[in-house]
Amino acid sequence: MERSVIENKAATPLRRREPIHLLKELKAIFYLVPFLVPFTVFYLWPVINGAWMSLHVWGIQGMQKYVALANYKKILENPDFYSYLWNSFYFVLLCAPTVLVLGLVLALIINQRIWVRTLIRSVFFLPYVLSVSVVSFIWLKLFDAKNGPVNAVLHALGMNTDINWLTDHRFVWWAITIATDWWSVGFVMVLFLAGLQEIPTDHYEAAKIDGANAWQRFWSITLPGLSSVMKIQIFYQIINCLKLFGQVQIMTGGGPGDSTNTMIRYIYVTGFKKDMFGLAAAQSMIFCFIMLLIAVVQFKITDRKDG
Repeated sequence: MERSVIENKAATPLRRREPIHLLKELKAIFYLVPFLVPFTVFYLWPVINGAWMSLHVWGIQGMQKYVALANYKKILENPDFYSYLWNSFYFVLLCAPTVLVLGLVLALIINQRIWVRTLIRSVFFLPYVLSVSVVSFIWLKLFDAKNGPVNAVLHALGMNTDINWLTDHRFVWWAITIATDWWSVGFVMVLFLAGLQEIPTDHYEAAKIDGANAWQRFWSITLPGLSSVMKIQIFYQIINCLKLFGQVQIMTGGGPGDSTNTMIRYIYVTGFKKDMFGLAAAQSMIFCFIMLLIAVVQFKITDRKDG
């Protein structure tokens, strides 16, 4: 009898705490509402609506016919899909490594105590505040084969022939890469600079005392110290490069031929030029799935390295 009374007394405070604990959880959910509402309205609902559209023949006049997975089958049987998908990944292979290396080099320079580092930081970051259309029109003029400053500089250095940067398939991707690197390297530089300033200077001083040279200090201290920033940078740049559209649309129009047509422009042409919105929605869903798959693989790889 006494034992049961003791057990009841011990259980009573727990039952009294339950409403308080539930109230705290409700408060936590309430704090999430300002995020969940815009997320649902502007992201989750458009994705669901796009998935529903992809199952229909949907023209400029609206939904016409339910076709299930016919749009997806049509896309996967079209060789253009694989060609444009490869173009998107090819740009990732060109642009992501170059912008990361350039951003890291600039960050290492600015991190040194030089008197012009504020000027360098401003000069390289300012292009990032420009819109993609402005950047594309600037480089469209710079790469003009007849009157562009780029060819003029090359002529001054001794080159006699004009390079058709935007109409020659050998150079067009490099022209787009140069324009994109110039536009986005400032953002990469700032993130790397923030990571460099988080590395304790004591580590470098200890390495100098032990006789480590500059390369050994970079390899053993700087790169490991930037590992977390590097993971974010790689993930962001891969996704950002896959979303290439503005530079191609303005500078090359997908040419020469179809050599610079990417997945995003493929979706744009299907939806807004051919008025096949159901097919364009299916293309968007496939491309979204591919990017999600890349993100999952990257997170798995980085988690394995951390472990």
